[in-house]
Parts: sequence; structure tokens; C-alpha cells
Amino acid sequence: MFFELTDLLACPRCGPAHGLVLLAQEVKDRRVKNGWLGCPNCRHDYRVTDGTADLRLDPEAPPVSRGPVEDRELAVKVLALSGMSDERGYLVVGEGIAHVAAAVAELAPELEVVALVAALGDATEEAGLSRVLTDEPYPLAEYSLRAAAIAPGGDPELVTAAARRIAVGGRLVLFDASDVDVEAARRSGLSVLASEAGTAVAERKRDSLPIMG
Repeated sequence: MFFELTDLLACPRCGPAHGLVLLAQEVKDRRVKNGWLGCPNCRHDYRVTDGTADLRLDPEAPPVSRGPVEDRELAVKVLALSGMSDERGYLVVGEGIAHVAAAVAELAPELEVVALVAALGDATEEAGLSRVLTDEPYPLAEYSLRAAAIAPGGDPELVTAAARRIAVGGRLVLFDASDVDVEAARRSGLSVLASEAGTAVAERKRDSLPIMG
């Protein structure tokens, strides 16, 4: 886990307004191998083990091996649509497409790719890739991300939650998106730049705010 990722993470119990404090046991090349992430609000601790932060509310749930091997073509699309191909910063990929995270990190070595997953499977530590185990959507600070890519599959609440993490000028890329997913992005204050065949790109323009109600 990249050391500075702590600045973006939030307590899944208390919500995005409550950040986490890192107590690192082992750090190498600015990557945390082992340690804890603690919430000053609820005092709950989350383990970092072998480079993976475990923010699941039920950490005892057995891991399940997921998904196919990395899809390079999809990874190229993630980078192109997010506008992060030649940029530095964080690119978050959600559970539905997290299997391409390593391929994205390989294609864009200047990025730190953050994969949010419910189970670790057979994953290993890789440069430029931080894996966060979570059973809650997006345990991240609000309006903090330059880019995120998710596959909501007809879950507008998931889109709304992701949209609230996108900073001004940032993009949310939707794969396997229905019309209600695209509309959820729009109602969350994002401008939809393109939408075709289940793929959409939305951006938070300056001074945009979520539409309530």
C-alpha cells in the first residue's frame, strides 16, 4: 500500500468525513508492508497485511478468488477514458473491474492505482498498485479523486457514492452502465461527456454541486 494513500482513505464505519491514521510496522520504498489504520472517531483499527489494507467490516469473511486475468484492452480503455494515461496521481478502480488494476499500473507507471476489492484471491504485491479490501463502497474522502472507474451494472446508488469522491476536474468512468447509472452521475453534479453502449465518461466541472432530492 502506497504510504500517502492514507490521506484519501476514510473509515467505512464512520463515513467519508472521518479519515484514518496510519501506524506502520514495516515500510519499504514508501510502501507500507504491515501496520494498522486507525479511526480517531470510533477507535477501530484496520490491519495492513502484506501491503493490503483491510477495511472490511467483516474481516473474518473467507477470501474468494475472483475474475479473469488482467485484460489489457480494458486497461487501455480505463486509462484513455479517465484522461490519466500520462498523469501522476491516484486512479481508483472499483470491484467490478478491479481485475485490470495490475495491467493499468503496468501501462501507466507514474500512477498509483487503487483497487477496491471485496476479496484478495491470489493477488501479489506489485509496483504502483494498492489494494484495499472493503465490503462498503468507496471508503475514501469526498471530492478527493482525479479519476475513478467502476462497473455499476444498474446500481445508481453505487454511482452516486463514487461521484461524491470525484474532485473538480476529475472524471468518473462507467463500464457496464445502464441509463439509470448515467442519470445518477448527472444528478450527482457530473457532466456526462460521452455515453455509448454501456460505457460513459462524466466529469465534475468547476462549481458543480450534487442535485439533492
